[in-house]
Amino acid sequence: MSTDWMIEEVSHQFDFYDDYLENQLGYQPLIDDLIARLGTQISVLDYGCGGGKVSRRLVARGIEQVTGVDISNVMIDKASTHADRGNSRYQQVTSGELPFDDASFNAAVCCYVFINNDEKAELLKIAKEAHRAIQSGGYFYILDTNPDSTGVKFSNFKNGDADVEYQDGDKRPVYLDLPDGNVFKIIDTHWDKQTYISVLREAGFESIDVVERIELEQLSGKHWAPFVLFRCKKS
Repeated sequence: MSTDWMIEEVSHQFDFYDDYLENQLGYQPLIDDLIARLGTQISVLDYGCGGGKVSRRLVARGIEQVTGVDISNVMIDKASTHADRGNSRYQQVTSGELPFDDASFNAAVCCYVFINNDEKAELLKIAKEAHRAIQSGGYFYILDTNPDSTGVKFSNFKNGDADVEYQDGDKRPVYLDLPDGNVFKIIDTHWDKQTYISVLREAGFESIDVVERIELEQLSGKHWAPFVLFRCKKS
């Protein structure tokens, strides 16, 4: 069973987790790329915004309008009441369908959301709705843990067990190191890179780039990319 993000304690533990590595090698490079391509005077959809961590970072970098959506009312409440929410706004969605008109946004981001869905049909629904909601010439970014680094212990988390070979769609434990020394275990889904690409193509995206950060963590003499970014452009 995947992690239930509707539970208050789950939300609290996830917020307690220090996501500095995700920020350094994931969120900020994504935002850098977005701003370089579209500037800051844009409207961005944060699809699966959770407690608003990514939305707040977009706001902090000067993005003009940020809209976050999530299925968890607990997460939406947390995001909506955060002191640093700035110009961001939030709305709960009860299905994968978005309550917005076609071409409502210049771009959309989807961070650590695909791995929290265990059906390819749900991934396709998300991608299709993002494609519909983005304007022509806009971008859709998907940031997730890198399936190629499953089992590798990074400085603040480990994604999967080293002695298990995960197949596409398998459940996979993630161990998040909390500041108090405890470990917060969640369950996500292992998706191969090709699954992302095939889903995005079926959703209508034609230009798909796979980006892995150059500034990789070095462990035992090897370099690993903790995260992978899929950048798509709507024609």
